[in-house]
Amino acid sequence: MTAKKSKLVVTENVEQAYQKYRQLKLEVDDWLRERGSYWLASLSLNEESPYLPIVDLPQDAIIELWQRLNISAKAEIADSTLREMWEQLNLGKTAMDPEMATRLQMAVSGVAKLASQTVNEKGVPEQKYNPRASESPGKNVVVCPVCDEISTLAVLIEPDGKRMMHCTTCNFEWPVQRTGCLFCGSEDSKKLLYLDNEAFPGIEMGVCEVCGQYFKEIDGRRLYAADYFWEDMRTLSLNYATERWIEEQVRKDNQIN
Repeated sequence: MTAKKSKLVVTENVEQAYQKYRQLKLEVDDWLRERGSYWLASLSLNEESPYLPIVDLPQDAIIELWQRLNISAKAEIADSTLREMWEQLNLGKTAMDPEMATRLQMAVSGVAKLASQTVNEKGVPEQKYNPRASESPGKNVVVCPVCDEISTLAVLIEPDGKRMMHCTTCNFEWPVQRTGCLFCGSEDSKKLLYLDNEAFPGIEMGVCEVCGQYFKEIDGRRLYAADYFWEDMRTLSLNYATERWIEEQVRKDNQIN
């Protein structure tokens, strides 16, 4: 359908957030170069998807990278305290300082990238994780076949616009159907709306009127992005605007009915 345009105004200090993120990402990249081969040797993939869920990642690797990021941010604490915080998190107790939680998220992501790297190097057959090419077409295509985390980011790649899901946790990418809703599989074009904003060219938000879910789609033929995680983060305002738009449509529908 014809894209709907919004008048979203971005007010967040994106540059400041990016500088903090960039500092942490450089530390993660250095750790992967220096310690990646060591931890790769300890990884053991499952025979079927998910190949290495977050809960099965080596805890010591996560703590090691998390502490490195804390040191970079001048917020070093005892390893024993980090382990206790990690255990509490696994028990569902999620109270944590936002910046500490961000560094933990990036540590988990950094270790998960090793699993993604392993899967890519092993060359797992496409039909094993692409629902459209397997015997399980009902499988949820937004769940990463490697780390088992949910992704709502799709990328259209050059040259022909092949549609790939991109996991912002482990960086793995897998092919999905070119058209239709990524959640319910509906291919009714009249029920799938695309919202965009002139401040973010090359990015659209797909909203399915069948299941009520939404996803972000980056057209890589129009917008080059070296880091899809950051691209997703810097455009979170589109997510918020989409949620408000959906709420408004529901409110209008309720008034009519």
